[in-house]
Amino acid sequence: MIKITARGFELKQGTKDGIDKELKRIEKMLPNSAAFDVTLSKIKDGYKCDITVNNVGSFIRGEATADRIEPVVDMAVDDLKRKIRKLKTYLVDKKRKGAIDEIANAFTPVEEEISMENFEQFDASSIEIKRRKTITPQMMTDDEAIVQMEMLGHSFFIYLGVDGETKIVYQRDKGYGLLICE
Repeated sequence: MIKITARGFELKQGTKDGIDKELKRIEKMLPNSAAFDVTLSKIKDGYKCDITVNNVGSFIRGEATADRIEPVVDMAVDDLKRKIRKLKTYLVDKKRKGAIDEIANAFTPVEEEISMENFEQFDASSIEIKRRKTITPQMMTDDEAIVQMEMLGHSFFIYLGVDGETKIVYQRDKGYGLLICE
């Protein structure tokens, strides 16, 4: 299933057909249950394309910006293809190696302190929340969460660990961090 949304401009049928054609080629790389959500937005310097693939609670996102619609779609599709290949390579390597000790060793304890002095000087009246999002965390292992975070291009990811705890994995300078919610 392919859902196409245009924001800030009217999308022509020819462009929709071109997007469908591009995504049909990617569809062959994915299971039958994959759904595509394409959002094209008019921005100050051109266009932005965001393609999200939803496959049974798992997400992969390709995004790009360009001055015209055709190249921005092609660039987003290329980004999506690269991430799908990366995911497939990861899954094949994981099966071949049988363990992911390197990723487990990359986790370091969170030992950052928050200074109360800096917190009290903070002016919260200038903060405006621009977007709210409701999520339903999926149950997965830590390494699966890291892959999901990488596929979405985010710097953090919230999920339920196999032990039922809510966890947040995030990128650090050299590796990943893990927060466990009590």
